[in-house]
Amino acid sequence: MRVFPVSLPGRLLAAALLLSPAAPAAALDLNSATAAQLRELKGLGPRSAELIVHERERGGPYRSLEDLSERVRGIGTRKAASLAEAGLTVGKPAAGAPAAKPAPGAPAKAPAAARRP
Repeated sequence: MRVFPVSLPGRLLAAALLLSPAAPAAALDLNSATAAQLRELKGLGPRSAELIVHERERGGPYRSLEDLSERVRGIGTRKAASLAEAGLTVGKPAAGAPAAKPAPGAPAKAPAAARRP
């Protein structure tokens, strides 16, 4: 068996690649997340999180990450892409990922059948 010497930077790179997560820890749905949940995403501050929620309440659910970048000032296409890498989804979260929970004290919505007269 032949052993090849590996430099220290090469070993560090290999260790970093092995230890880094290949996918986000948990998906977070853009259309149901609270501002507090959005703030937990890497690269998203409190002001941007509030703007995202405010625009969603004003203009309805987001259709895509492109829609997010068009509607929210300060969120461009690159920022939207990095948020997607951090776990932000539009619509349903990825299979097996926990869904966003409603804010404490928020009223639960009644099923559509229960709202009809």
